[in-house]
Amino acid sequence: MKLKSIKEWLSAKLTSDEQGVTIVEYAIMLVLVAVVVIIANPAIQTALSTLFSGISSFLNAGASGLS
Repeated sequence: MKLKSIKEWLSAKLTSDEQGVTIVEYAIMLVLVAVVVIIANPAIQTALSTLFSGISSFLNAGASGLS
């Protein structure tokens, strides 16, 4: 590769479409909103706690059955 083509390639990479960054930013905002909603609503906290406790119990029972 010639120096000019490397320079053009690097320039194209640095000035490329930033749509992926926008998607990541929206995903981060969505997660933050979800966390705020979960913290603000005790019913959701209880339901999630129950759900994860059930999953944990299920996994522990399966793991103890392997021994």
